[in-house]
Formats: sequence, C-alpha cells, structure tokens
Amino acid sequence: MCSQPLTPMTQHTIIESEPSMLRSFSDHYAAIINLATKTTPITTLQTTQSLGHTLAANAHAKIAVPPFNNSAMDGFLVYANDCQGTGPWTFPVSGDVPAGAEVATVPSGGALRIMTGAPVPEHAGLAVVPVEHTDIPRGPNPLPNTVTIFTAPKAGDHIRTRGEDTHVGELTTPRGTRIDAATMASLISTGNTEIPIHRPVRVAILATGDELERQIPNSNSPMLAALCETHGAEVEILPTSGDNAAEFRATIDAAHNVDLILTTGGISAGAFDIVKEVLADDVWFSGVAVQPGKPQGAGTINGIPILCLPGNPVSVFVSFHLFALPLIQALSGQTPLPFHQRPQLTAIADCEFRANGKRDRFIPAIVSYNPEPHVRSSHRNGLGSHFVASLAGVNGLVYVEHATDNISIGQPVRVLLV
Repeated sequence: MCSQPLTPMTQHTIIESEPSMLRSFSDHYAAIINLATKTTPITTLQTTQSLGHTLAANAHAKIAVPPFNNSAMDGFLVYANDCQGTGPWTFPVSGDVPAGAEVATVPSGGALRIMTGAPVPEHAGLAVVPVEHTDIPRGPNPLPNTVTIFTAPKAGDHIRTRGEDTHVGELTTPRGTRIDAATMASLISTGNTEIPIHRPVRVAILATGDELERQIPNSNSPMLAALCETHGAEVEILPTSGDNAAEFRATIDAAHNVDLILTTGGISAGAFDIVKEVLADDVWFSGVAVQPGKPQGAGTINGIPILCLPGNPVSVFVSFHLFALPLIQALSGQTPLPFHQRPQLTAIADCEFRANGKRDRFIPAIVSYNPEPHVRSSHRNGLGSHFVASLAGVNGLVYVEHATDNISIGQPVRVLLV
C-alpha cells in the first residue's frame, strides 16, 4: 500500500532496464529544469491586462489597504463614551456619511448616519453602531432626527483602520507569481496599476509520424497546445513532418523566435524513429523510470530547449504534467514546485491500481467527492498509453510507486491534481 505522502524520488527510481539504465524521475526533472538557462524577456503591462502572466519583480504596496479609516457596517457613528450606564441611549442625528463622502465631524453627544465603506475620522473613541442595534429600520429611509441605541458600543467597533490589511511599502506579491484574478485584485488595490511581467513562453509543437491524419487523427498537437495555453504559454503548431528525416530537420531549424520546442513521437526503438536519429548529437535520449512515458528526450537545438515526448497520447498527457509544465514555469520566471509539493490529495481507490515493479506509475484518473475524495482509473481496463479516448474528464494522476504493493479497492492512494 502507498498511503504515505508523496516523497521525492531520488534514490529508489534508478533501476536496471534492458538494454541500459533508466534515468530516475528526479534526475530527469532536474535535467529538464537546468534547460531553463534564461527566462523570457521582461516588459511592463497594465495590471488589468496581466491575467496569466508572471510577475517579474517583487510588488510592494504603494497605498495602504484600506487607504483610510472606514465603516464596516451600515449604522450610526458615535463616541462610545457617550453611551454610559445601562441604556438605551438616544442621540440627535446631524447628517449622513455615504460611501465616497468626505470625512465628517462627529458631534459630542450626537450621531451621524454612516454607510459601509464611508470614511471615519481618525479620532480615538469612535464606534459604529449597526443599524440593527437601533430603533431605525434597515434599508433606504429618510434621515431620522434621532436614533436610539440599544446595545452599548466599544471604541473601535466596526471600524476598519487605515493599513489594517496592508501598509505602504509592504511586500504583497513576490516575483515569480503567476497572476490570477485574486492576485490581480491585490495588486490593483495596493496601487500597482502597471507591473513588470515576463513575456509568455512561446512554444512550438511538432508531431511526427506518417500515420497522423492519414490513418489516425493527430490529437497530440491540439492537446499539447491546449495544455500550454492553459498555463499561460503562447503556441505555434508546426506542420506535421511525417517520418521524413530531412523534412523534420528543416521544420525544426525553421522554428525561430520560440522559447521551447515540444515534439511527439519518433524517440523509441523503431526503424522510423526519426526524431532520435536527427537530434542524437544535441539531445539526450533514453528511458525514464515512469509509466507511461518511459522514452524521453531533452536538450537544446539551435540554442532552444527541446523536449521530445513519446508518441502515444496518454504518455504525452502524463509527460506534459511531469516534465513540460515545470520547464514552461521555469522559463516564464516562476519557481517550479518540486513534485512532492504540487497540489495533491489522498483518495479512496474505487478500482485496483497495480504497481509496475520497476517504474513508478502515473495513471490518468477521475477524482470525485462523495463527500470524501474517491478516485478511479479513467479506463475500465486500467492504464494504456494509447487509451486517448479515456482522457475525457481526467483531473488527476494516481501515483503508484514501483516498490509498493498493488492498491486494492478501498485503500488510500495519492493523486496528483491536474
């Protein structure tokens, strides 16, 4: 059983293979990250247009959040010390303070009606009494002449103080952060209207194989393109080169102005595996101790990092998440999370997951919540690198170490979320 958290696979995944030694998962991961010798160029962008980009420098607050003391409730602004004894207390109401108004003076022994977000003077002893704690009905009503308060307030009640969330100069977002909607809101709220970002990684994708389109649809290229774009990269799909070595080389050499090349197919032991044949002088090719996705290639060509992935679509899908995604993150200025720190959970197995015995398995699976997490293989017959139609709905990769027992129905299993 593999019920412990995922751990880095450093010592246990280097195993004997025919005819050569397989590279460990962790060694291949490190070799791939080392291909990111430089990040994409830095430019400046309006923060409102920065979704999906990577922040290129630490962002600090230019304004405090909130920028001034303000009311957290609709109610009445009074001095807490004016509510002495057991109450209730009745005060004259001298005016309204809506959101967006100027700061108003609170008269001693009196009250102001105030709305959520309206400014509050930075005077000690003030408090906001929620309208629910008074004799004034909720909702839009004319300004009352008086208000009766039933619950004694304490100084500072329901007042958001200036800088309570963030002070001017405080680090809010470290460089290398990929900007999502919440991060964008944080940057804008702290006065960062323009930010330095890394240009998106430009990825060229090239599928090989005479069978593509002639006999079977090419799902690899659009799948890889969608995966890359989901993670902020820009994509160019190169013309499929078939199994012609000269055509493949010409296509690779024509891939200019890109930061990464991804190829699929042509790297195993077949007589027509032209990718390995053409790139052997520049790219490392061998096996990695994972299933699916054992055949892998990684290196640089014309100064551009290149990953050569297997041809079977399920192997491509798994290889992208294990290897290509971390490289895209590194090239874009992010710090890729080590495998054991990536989003994952423990789920109850709803089917058997068999161990390989020699290679760590990453099985495309579907996680559901009933309400606790359950997981099942995406295909009724388990794992097959050609079971591309069974990728529909996949949201996780079940991780089964090679040295463990099979995972039986009802046992816990680790799942990498994708």
